[in-house]
Amino acid sequence: MPLAKSGMDVRILQLADSSFPLGGFAFSYGLESMAKLGRIRDMEAFRKYLRNVLSQVSCADIPFVNSAHACHKSDYKVLVPVFQRYDAATTVPAVKKASVAQGKSLLHVVRSMYAEHRFDEISAWLEIQHLNPHLAPVFGLVAGLLGLSRRDAASAYLYIALRDQASAAVRLGLLGPQDAQRALREALDHLDEVVEQVIEMQYHEAYKVASILEIAQARHQSLYSRLFQN
Repeated sequence: MPLAKSGMDVRILQLADSSFPLGGFAFSYGLESMAKLGRIRDMEAFRKYLRNVLSQVSCADIPFVNSAHACHKSDYKVLVPVFQRYDAATTVPAVKKASVAQGKSLLHVVRSMYAEHRFDEISAWLEIQHLNPHLAPVFGLVAGLLGLSRRDAASAYLYIALRDQASAAVRLGLLGPQDAQRALREALDHLDEVVEQVIEMQYHEAYKVASILEIAQARHQSLYSRLFQN
């Protein structure tokens, strides 16, 4: 296991790297719609938005990451309600499509990276069970099978969500690169605290806290012009 001197498994850095082909940069998670609604006009508004994203993703997604992370190899049947519940809770069609696309991308990449873990079997099993490979449970499952800690998996998942929002803000022209990185750094100051609050939560305890994000996500498809797929 490639451990750094700090004890952190450096493989988590690869999963969280911006060059890792998850496809997240094609989606704005509602940011584009929020901006066109006039909800994000300046740096302070984006800071608040980023905190809302952190709260929403931590409460709505991390419980599914945690539950899938605990799955033992070849005991995939325990994942059926995890994937089913996530699919049912993801009500905005564009968001559901994005989650499935990124989950498929993650499985595709790790299959080529870690042949010894037989991720092809997981993909085949999900297909046989007619389960959508949503990103949150897939990310937790992959991290668990690779031997990465649950805390590292949760932290990396949240970092990816926030990082993608900072990138989207720049491409939408809402902020410059330096301001976006400063806002990201400020949001990351709260990450450890947030992870501590949700690290024991399981999929049946997940809930959503930012209804305005879901409203913006649902409205995205009706925008006259769009840079992002959702």
